[in-house]
Amino acid sequence: MKKITIFDVVADCKALKNLIDEQTDEETGEAKELSEQERADFLSWINETEQNLETKFDNLYKVFRNFKAVADIAEAEKNALKAEVERLSKRAKARENDAGRVKGLIEFAMVNLGFKKYKTALFSVGFQATKKWARPVKGFFDPDLIPVEFLTRELSATAIDKAIADGRLYTKEDQYAQLFYLDKEGEEQTLKNVTYTGSEAMVIR
Repeated sequence: MKKITIFDVVADCKALKNLIDEQTDEETGEAKELSEQERADFLSWINETEQNLETKFDNLYKVFRNFKAVADIAEAEKNALKAEVERLSKRAKARENDAGRVKGLIEFAMVNLGFKKYKTALFSVGFQATKKWARPVKGFFDPDLIPVEFLTRELSATAIDKAIADGRLYTKEDQYAQLFYLDKEGEEQTLKNVTYTGSEAMVIR
């Protein structure tokens, strides 16, 4: 005997709906007369389909609930490990800072004594050239003066959400997925090349 799946039940529900539509007169909207046998078969099919649907939903929910319980346990374990990782990370950072301060003392002594290298029976220390890299000048950096090929710019969803909350950006019911703002002259402008959309999410309780 073939096992009934949720796909079979959904197909039965749709077929049942189609049958109901067929038994309704399109012009008058009244139900067509059924024989006693047709009525009995029809009611039997409705009851069976409804029972199968409820059973399948219940079974699916049980599987969902089990998976969700395992996921919740895993999430709790992850959070516990995260707390331990954070504790160890803070400890490692503190010791790293301590080591950095001691290294700074050695560098201070080397620079002030004019040493390029120094060696003891335990260790050796010296200065060597490091790889150069570009850095913005603090207090003077202006991205508008830099060619775009040397910049990385990304859309900030957080800044947009804050602007909407502050009323600096807004939407219109007749303009789907568009955001608007007022320029310095008070003229309405569209935030170009940006869409503002959402979607529905199913919630199981």
